[in-house]
Amino acid sequence: MDPDERSPSFPITRGDPVLSGKRSVGRNDDRAADRTDWADDLALLGRDALDPFFCMPPVLDPDRATCAILPFLAWVTTLARPRRIGVGGGDAPGRSAIPVLLRDVARRRRLTTDIRILAPDGAHPPHDRFDLLYLDARMSGAPALDHLPSFLTDRGVVVVHGINKDGPQACWPGRNWPNDPSARLPLGDGLLLAAAGCCPAPIAALCALLDGDDHAQANIVERFAAIGAHWAARCQLADAQADLTRIRQEMSRLRLDAMEMRLALNRRDVVPPPEGYSTPLQPTPPPQEAATGPMLGPLRRIAGALAHRLSGPMPDAPPAPAPRKRPIRHVLFVSGEPETPGTLYRVARNAAACRTAGFDARCRDCAAVGPDDVNWADLIVLWRVEFSGHVDTLLALARARGTVLAFDADDIVFEPSLARTDLIDGIRTGYAPVARIERMFTDMQRTLRACDVGVAPTEALATRMRPFAPLTFVWPNTYDAETLRRSRQAVRRRAACLPDGLVRIGYATGSRTHQRDFRQALPGLLRVLERRPAVRLVLFREAGGGRPLLLTDEFPELRPHAARIEWRDMVPLEALPGELARLDISIAPLEIGNPFCEAKSELKFFEAALAGVCSVVSPTAPFRDAVRHGVTGLLADGTAEWEDALLALVDDRALRHRMARDAFHTVLWDYGPYRQAALLAPAIAGLAGDAEAARAGEIALARGAWRIREVPDIPDSDILFACDRLRDAAVTVVVTAYNYADHIIEALESVRHQTLDPLDLIVVDDASSDDTAALLLSWAERHAARFNRLLVLRATHNAGLGGARNIGMAAAETPHVLQLDADNRLLPEACAALLAAIGDAGYAYPVIRRFGRAQGLLGDVPFHPGRLVGGNSVDAMALVAKWAWAAVGGYYVQRDAMGWEDYDLWCTLAEYGIAGTHVPQILAEYRVHDAAMTDTLTEQAGHKPAVVALLRARHPWVRLTAPDVRNRG
Repeated sequence: MDPDERSPSFPITRGDPVLSGKRSVGRNDDRAADRTDWADDLALLGRDALDPFFCMPPVLDPDRATCAILPFLAWVTTLARPRRIGVGGGDAPGRSAIPVLLRDVARRRRLTTDIRILAPDGAHPPHDRFDLLYLDARMSGAPALDHLPSFLTDRGVVVVHGINKDGPQACWPGRNWPNDPSARLPLGDGLLLAAAGCCPAPIAALCALLDGDDHAQANIVERFAAIGAHWAARCQLADAQADLTRIRQEMSRLRLDAMEMRLALNRRDVVPPPEGYSTPLQPTPPPQEAATGPMLGPLRRIAGALAHRLSGPMPDAPPAPAPRKRPIRHVLFVSGEPETPGTLYRVARNAAACRTAGFDARCRDCAAVGPDDVNWADLIVLWRVEFSGHVDTLLALARARGTVLAFDADDIVFEPSLARTDLIDGIRTGYAPVARIERMFTDMQRTLRACDVGVAPTEALATRMRPFAPLTFVWPNTYDAETLRRSRQAVRRRAACLPDGLVRIGYATGSRTHQRDFRQALPGLLRVLERRPAVRLVLFREAGGGRPLLLTDEFPELRPHAARIEWRDMVPLEALPGELARLDISIAPLEIGNPFCEAKSELKFFEAALAGVCSVVSPTAPFRDAVRHGVTGLLADGTAEWEDALLALVDDRALRHRMARDAFHTVLWDYGPYRQAALLAPAIAGLAGDAEAARAGEIALARGAWRIREVPDIPDSDILFACDRLRDAAVTVVVTAYNYADHIIEALESVRHQTLDPLDLIVVDDASSDDTAALLLSWAERHAARFNRLLVLRATHNAGLGGARNIGMAAAETPHVLQLDADNRLLPEACAALLAAIGDAGYAYPVIRRFGRAQGLLGDVPFHPGRLVGGNSVDAMALVAKWAWAAVGGYYVQRDAMGWEDYDLWCTLAEYGIAGTHVPQILAEYRVHDAAMTDTLTEQAGHKPAVVALLRARHPWVRLTAPDVRNRG
C-alpha cells in the first residue's frame, strides 16, 4: 500500500536508520544503552497500541487550546523520562491541568520525577535545572525565551505553548539553539518542541521526523488533536451531566414544594410559600445564578410564578372542579413510528373504523401534533409513542382539556425487562443495542402509565398491558377494502394461469426478527423438502436482489436445498397480496412460551387467507383463537407435527383449496373493517361517562368473543363454465335452480338487462334432473360478453336451497351478492339501486311485486330487527354483504328443514347487531305458482313443523304469529 493511502496515523518507523535504532542520534554514544527502550516506545507511533498510553487525565483545562496539546505533552514526557520537570504559566487558579497531567504520566510510567512550579516572576533560573520544561508563553510573567537554555540540563527538553501569538516567541528558537533539535507543530495555539544538544535519542528522532517530513507531521498533529478533542468533549459531557444532576435536584425540590402548597390549598389551609418564592404581595427576589449555575436562575423564576399561581385563590374560594366528561366525537390517532407498516395497521385502519362507526377521526405523526390537534380531539390514541418533552406537553394539554388518552401497542414494547436477546430476536440481528431498546421500552411504559386506556390487538397482549392500564380494549389488526380487493384480484389472476406442478411453501416475514421463530418449523420443513421433490421454499430479500430477510447463514441445513429456494424481492404493502397469492402454503412459526411471541397478532394468517392461501402456524394463544385446526388452518408444534401438517397439504390440493376458502370466510368478519367499527363504537362511547360505560360493558359482555358463528357449509360442486375478464365489479347475482328449466332463462334475462355495469353472474344448478344444465351452458356461451365474470356451477349432489346459495356465495368475488331464485326476476334498476342504498349495512332489501297466481307486495316495511320476532318480512331477494353472510355462518344447510334459510339469516344478523336497510322501491318480482317450493315443500304439514322447530332452536326469542301450515296464494 502506498504511504499516502494509509489512514491518518503516525508513520511506521521501521526502515529508517535513525528511527529504527540502527544508529544513535545526538552527540554522545552513551545513550545507546537506552536505545531498546526508546526504540520500542517510538515504534508505537501509528499503531492502535498507542491508545492505552493516553488514558484521560484526572483534570482537564477549561481552555480548549490547552486541552489540544495535553496528549502530545504526555507523549513527550514518556519519551524524555525526566527526573525534574518545571512548569511555567500552567498553574494559575483553575488551570492545574498541566501539573496534574505530568504527575499522572510519571505515576503511570513509574518515573521518579520532581515537578516544580515556576514563580510568576521566574526570570532567574533555579539552582537545580530541569530535564523537561513546559512554558505557556501566553501567560504573563513567563521567562524570556532566549533565557530558557539556562533553565535546562544538558539533556533538557522544552515545550512552549502559544508561539502563534504575536511577540518575540514567533521567531524563536533563536541563536542559542542554532543546531539543536527543534520542531513546530500547529497544535493548540502553536507548539514548539526544542531540546538541548544531549537530549534523549527518542526526542531527537521525533524532532527530526517532525521538522523534516510534512506528511508525518500532519499525521501526528491530526492524531494528537483528535485525542485532545476527545478529552475536551468528555470533560464537557461530565460538566453537563453535573449541571443536569443539579437541575434535576432543584426541579425535584421545586416540584415537592409545589405539591405541598397545592395540598395545603386543597385543605383550605394556605401556608406561606417556601423561602425564595414570590407571593401576591412579595416580589420575586433576584436569582442567585453565580452560586447555583446558569440554568437555575430561570428555574427559580418559573417556580416563583408557579407559587404565585398556586397561592392565588383565597382561602374561602372553592377548589377548581375537574374537567367534566363529555361525549366523544373527535378521535385523534397519533403514530410514534410513522415510517413503519404498523402505522397503516394501527393508525390509518383504526381511524377508518372510527369513521365507519360515526366518529370524526384524524391521523397525525407524533412530531406534527400541535395544540390545535389536542384542542380538537376528545380522544387521543397514541400508538408506540415514546415519552419525551413533546409528549409530556401533549399529555398536559390533553388533561387540562379533559381529553381521554389511550396508549396502543402491537408488541410488548412497554416492559423493559423483556428487552433481551434471548426473547427478542430482532435485538440480536438488528443494529440497536440492548440499552437503547430498554430505554425505548421504559419510555413507552411511561407513556402508557400516563394514559387512561390501553389498546392491544390480541387478548394475550392486553393481559400484559392491564397491570399498567386496567381498562384495556382489544382492537385486532384488520384489513381494509383495498387490501381485500387486491387480494381477491390476485386470487383470480392465479386461477386464470395454468398450474406448473410445483407446491410453494412461503415464509413471508417482513423483517430480520424471526430467526429463532423459523427454526421451530425448519426440521419438519427439511423432511418435506427431502420427501417431496415438487416442493419449493419461497423466501424474501431486500429489493433489487439485496440481503435476505431470513439470514440463511444461520441455517446451514438449507444449503443442500439451495436450488429449491425461490427468492422474491420485498414489495410495498399494496403489492403484498400478489406475492402471497403465488404461494400454496403459508407458514407462520413462532417460539412457543416466549412472551414476546405469544402476544403476536394473527396478521400473517389473515393476510394469507385473504389471498386464498392456507396456513400452518404455531399454536400461540392468538393463533389458537384465530385458527380452527383442521378447518381453517393447521396448528403445529414440534418436528413431527410440522412435517405431518405440511405433507397433508402438499399431497392434497383439494384440502388446500377447501382450507383456504374456509379461512377466507372466517377472516372476512373476524378481521374485517365492519367488525372493527362495531368493536370501537361502544368502547369509545363508553369513555364519555358512567352510564355510557355501563352500556358499553353490557354490550361487550353479551357479545363475548364475537367471532363468526360457524364456518359456512359449502357443498362440493363442479365448474361447468367460467369466464373472467378480471375487472372489479361490486355486485354478483347468484341464481339458484333445481329442475326449473321452464323459468330459468327468464330469470337470467332479467339479470342480463340490469343497468349496473360491470356485473358478475353465478348460476348454481343444484343437481337438477331435467335439462336445466344444458340450457344454462348454451345461454352462458351466448351471453358471456355481457358480464365481467360468469360462472356456471353444478352441485355434486343435491344440496338443498341453503347449500346451493352457499355455493354461489362462496364463489362470488364481489363485496355484495344478490340472491335470485330461478322462478323470480329482477327489474332493470334492481342491482344499481340496492348497491346505492346498502352503504355499511349488512343487507339491503327492496319492495317486491308478486305476479302469477296472486298479486300484492312483499317487503314493504322499514327495517327493524324487532319485526323478525313474529315472522319474516324480508324476502331472499336482497343484496347481502359477503362479510355479513360469512359472519353468521352463511345459510343453514339442512334438507329436511328447507324453506326458511333467508329468515334464519336475517335473525342471526340481528343477533350480531348487523343492520339491514330498506329500499322503498319495487325492484323485483316474485312468481306465485303451483310448483313453487313454498307450496310444494315448506308449507306442507309433514315438513313445516321441522322448519319451525329448527328456527326456534337456533333463535329462542322468535315468537311466530303463523307457525302452522298456510297457503300463501
